[in-house]
Formats: sequence, structure tokens, C-alpha cells
Amino acid sequence: MPPKRQATVSKRNVGKPAADAEKAPSRRSAPSKATEKENEKVTTAGRKRKAETPVEEKPTDSATRGRKKKKEVVEKEKPILTHAPTKRLDVYVFGSNCYGELGLGDATKKAEITGPVLNPKMPADGLGLVHIVSGGVHSAALTHDNRIMTWGVNDEGTLARDTKEDKKSVEAREDESEDEDEVTQNLKEATPGQVDPSLFPEGTVFTQLEATDSATFALTQEGLVYGWGTFRGNSGKIGFFEADKKIVEKPALVPGVENVIKLAAGAQHMLALTASGLVYTWGCEEQFQLGRRLLGRVTSANPLMPGLCALPTKIVDIGAGSYHSFAVRQNGAVYGWGSNNFGQTGIAARAGESDAVVQYPTEVKPLRKHAAGAVKAVEGGKDHSLVVTEQGKCLIWGRIDNKALGLDPATMAEEDVVQDDLGRPRILKTPTLLPGIDGEIVSVASGPDHSFAITKAGLAYSWGFNTNYQAGQPHRDGNEDVERPTLLQNKHITGKKILFAATGGQFGMLAGEHGHPVVNGAQTNGA
Repeated sequence: MPPKRQATVSKRNVGKPAADAEKAPSRRSAPSKATEKENEKVTTAGRKRKAETPVEEKPTDSATRGRKKKKEVVEKEKPILTHAPTKRLDVYVFGSNCYGELGLGDATKKAEITGPVLNPKMPADGLGLVHIVSGGVHSAALTHDNRIMTWGVNDEGTLARDTKEDKKSVEAREDESEDEDEVTQNLKEATPGQVDPSLFPEGTVFTQLEATDSATFALTQEGLVYGWGTFRGNSGKIGFFEADKKIVEKPALVPGVENVIKLAAGAQHMLALTASGLVYTWGCEEQFQLGRRLLGRVTSANPLMPGLCALPTKIVDIGAGSYHSFAVRQNGAVYGWGSNNFGQTGIAARAGESDAVVQYPTEVKPLRKHAAGAVKAVEGGKDHSLVVTEQGKCLIWGRIDNKALGLDPATMAEEDVVQDDLGRPRILKTPTLLPGIDGEIVSVASGPDHSFAITKAGLAYSWGFNTNYQAGQPHRDGNEDVERPTLLQNKHITGKKILFAATGGQFGMLAGEHGHPVVNGAQTNGA
């Protein structure tokens, strides 16, 4: 039987504008002969005379004195800050499909897909997706022609479209299904559908999407952010922008933040990086994941509205775990804050205490020592985190006992480990090099307790929690979890160049470069 439907904790990865056409000035037509005749007037003396064209009198100095010449107001074009990706993607999906998370629509009734398969509802030559993100049980994608597509659970307005189904249609499909491994889905949710473009100002061009567990956000080329859905806390829905507005079902402009060049999403919070190197955060603040100078642990001015994060200037990148956050400064320093019960922020203090948090952005100093070069990207799951360096290496730290790190505890230095009450390794405090991946790593993605690494050659590796096949690997020898980084390969993706991964709570997707097969990392002619 499929699990009860709920938003599962998740953690996971920009076209060229056309110039506005100038309107030609309108022309005034020349007067007709009939009009000229009307200009002849009969005088009181009975004689006709041509009407004289009145001479415009220039105003006197006294009439114009003190009058300022009106300046013509010309609206300045806003600069283009970001661009959308242009490569069309082959999309391979796997994991839980109980609620249409994989976007397969009527292509299957299976509750789980055990390994990556090409999604026929997202053809590269048709729909043409160029960018994909996933939340807990929903996803969003950007197409090559600037459309936003959404699919998955729509309980809290996360899809920004009407997905109500006719009750009779649902009942009919339920009667057809007799296999206990099959599920009856809402096909309007399970099939990728377009968010109505009329809900946005005309001419809006999107460059990036992001998804929390219960909301979706879109970044425009001019640095504005739109969002819809809700934020949740420990006691349920806490609102969207305002506490009395629990759910926003249609795209709304996120106030108080502009000139944004990148978004990052946690399970229930957002980060936005501006062109000037500032970071804004908003959403749930219960684990101090916003990193703002607030009034208390739960109450603040309004955490649902964007506010400046307490960071130094010149930030060049951002990242997020489920309930913690990261920022990278121009000088290479990495800052972490938020939930820290497993040392996931990279700050060793109080790691292992159930209520441990890092209230404000604090430099992750061990990364200066252990990172083999500057940090290129930073990601987080629920209780673990990882970075990619400019040299293409991956360092990882956090919770050990859920297999999320992909490391052998026996290889860890004793001083780097926090043990549980029984003396078993529980937390890795120090960022540690992840072995077992051949080639230069270019991107990583994290689910709650599992991760992916993609190499420059287009190979995908995964490890961690895999009960619902969310790591994309088969269950081997009765073992569901994937304890070490393992190459993803089956008949669908072997020989394909993978560009990045998108991870949900219990499902995932791989984005492959359309039309460019590779074999063992070497490009071929497709033979």
C-alpha cells in the first residue's frame, strides 16, 4: 500500500531577450480639397475671401518667466542579470510515484520506478525542458520557450494551476486497477501542466526556478522573484508573505527583494542572492535557518517577508539544506547557519545535541584547511552537507548512521567523529574527501538522506537512503541503502551524458544532454 500522502522533507540544482520593437511615429494626413474649400468664408460685405492662417503669437517674456521646460520622461530599460539555460534535456525519472511525483501521467500506474527511465511526457524535441527543480512531492521545470511546467502534489497550491478531477473519472480508474503495486493518481497532477503565463506581467522572461517542500519560486531575467504555495512550521501552515494568508495559489511578486541573480531553497525557507552580493532570506525561522537578527526563536518582525541575512558583504554563492543554509564569500570563505544537531552546518560546536542550532552565519573554518581549492558549490540534505571544489573534488560531513555520507566509518579519524551512547560513530564533524568517484565532479544534489554527484564526463553517482529507490539504484543482496558512491547505469542511461540531478523527498530525476551520447566519458557519433 502506498504511504500516506504528505509533504516529505526534501533537499537537493538560466533565453536571450529580444529587444523591444520601436513603434513608428504616427503620420498626420494632408488636408483634402474639400477641406480647403471650407476655409473660404463669406464676408459681411458679400465678398469671398480666403481664410487667413492665424499667426501663432509667441508668448511674452512675462508669460514664460518662471515656467520650467517639461522634461520628457523616458523609462529606463532594466538590465538583464541572468539568462536561462538553452540545452534541451532528456529527463530520466525514478523512485516513488504514488502521487504523480515523476510526471509520468497515464504512462504508468506503478507506485515505484526502480531505476532511471526516460519520461515520455517530457520529450526534448517537443516540450523541450531546459531546467528542473524538485520539492518534497512536486517538481517544476522551465521549457526552451519560456513556459513553466509543474507536476506532483498540489495540496497547498504548489503547482499554481487547477488540478481538480472529475470524481467519476477517478472512480473508473480505481475500478480498472487490480494490481496492489499500482496506484490511482490524479492525472492532472501527475502530468506536467503549464502555469498560465497571463498570471505574470507581459514579456516576463524566466531564468531559474526553485522549490521548497510546499512552495515554488521563479526568478526573472531582471532579478524579480515570483512565488506561490505556503510555508510550514512545526505546527502546520504558517503562511505566505503574511501569517493570515496561509496559501497563495497563484504566482505573486515577492516583495522587498530585487536584482536577484540566484535562488536556493530549503525544506521550508528561501535564500536569494543579489547582484551586489547581498543575501535575503524568508520562510520558516524555527531552526534559525534564516540567519537574520530576529526578536526570538519563533517571533520576529515578519520572517515570511524577505529580510537581509546577517552576512558580510561580497557573497558570490548560496546553498541550502533542509533546515540549514550556506553562503560563499568572494574570498572563498564559506558561512553556515541553522539546524546543527548533526553538525550539518560545518560548525562543530554542540554537534550531537538534539536542539543544537547556529543562530547567525558563522564561517566554516575547517573548509579553509580541508577544501582542495576554492569552493565551487555547496549543498545540504537534512542532516548532512557537501561541497564541490574548483578542482572537482567533493567534501562531505554530518550524520554517519543513515548512510548519507557514502563513507566507511572505519576510515574516519577519531578526533573528527562524535559517537553515540553506545560508542558507535554518529557524526562526522570535519569536511572529508569523498572517495570512489572517477573524474572531475561538476555538480552535486542532495535529498534528505541521499546524494548525487555528476562528473564532467557526464557520469552520475549516488549513495545513501534508497528504500523507495530515490537514489536510483536497485536493491542489492537484500540491502536497500547504497553505502558508497555507486555509478548509476542501466539500459536507459548507460552511454548518455548526464548534466545534473534533481532530488525530491522519495524520488529523483537525472537531466541528460539531448542528442549527445557518451560512452565511458568519451563523446561518440551515436553509433
